[in-house]
Amino acid sequence: MKRFELLGNDRIKRAAAEGDLGSSVIFDGGPGTGKKTAAAYAAAALLCRDKRENRPCGRCRSCVQALAGAHPDITLFNPNGENIKVDDIRCLRMESFMTPTQSPFKVFIVNRADLMNREAQNAFLKVLEEPLSSVFILLCRNAYSLLQTVRSRCRVYSMEPIDPIRAEAFLTARYAASDKTVSHGDIVEAARLCLGSLGQAIDIIEKGQTKASAAAADFLAALDRDEISVMEACLRASALNRTEYGDFCLEVTGGLVKAALERPERREIYIAVYDHIQEQKDRLADNGGVFALAGLLSVFCAGFYRR
Repeated sequence: MKRFELLGNDRIKRAAAEGDLGSSVIFDGGPGTGKKTAAAYAAAALLCRDKRENRPCGRCRSCVQALAGAHPDITLFNPNGENIKVDDIRCLRMESFMTPTQSPFKVFIVNRADLMNREAQNAFLKVLEEPLSSVFILLCRNAYSLLQTVRSRCRVYSMEPIDPIRAEAFLTARYAASDKTVSHGDIVEAARLCLGSLGQAIDIIEKGQTKASAAAADFLAALDRDEISVMEACLRASALNRTEYGDFCLEVTGGLVKAALERPERREIYIAVYDHIQEQKDRLADNGGVFALAGLLSVFCAGFYRR
């Protein structure tokens, strides 16, 4: 049941197994945090025909179809993660009116739901308000990119970061079963740098550290040095494109949470920067420029070294 091997995220597992996930939910997390895996797991569990508590069982007809990616009542919408327009939501609405083929209800997994424009979100809001027997799982890199009216009608499940020890074990098992030779040192380093994201860990091993990851690591290290270091790190971050800067923000916030737990004496600074980065995510979603945002981040952080 490789596709059903969802590490951590016990809240999602428990709710899906008990059929109590919710009819409209958001799986929120950065790239590589396992949102699609969690959605596949949840959809299979919700439609599993096993009456016991070990859903998804992986054996019934429904699970076998889900595992093969061929379940007629599970739809992955926007698989390529493109911008979602109002006409796309109208098509989704028409599909939701169709009677399930073999299950009590249908499950729609909406990839990159945070890329719905305002008009599309308002159309989707009407879908959520209709008395349909479908489950909608919205996959978002930033749930706050959605209108508050949409978020308020959904349960939000934040993807849990995987600790380095579990990440290392996962990566070790993955590459032991593959034909790729990866050193133990590379696995340990990827587990440390990935900030709890297995997808990022795999990218670090197979593609090298991404620009966003490198910029985030650079900024986090500079934050513990001095004003000039932070200024230089923000200048390098300003060269990222919009998608990369969004990933940079996600990785920095994850690193700040970890840093706040490890260094309580600097927690106030980490929390302040965390809140500022969260504001930057919203500005980026509203078409804020990367160069301007990176400059604002530099100015904001500079205040900590002048006290």
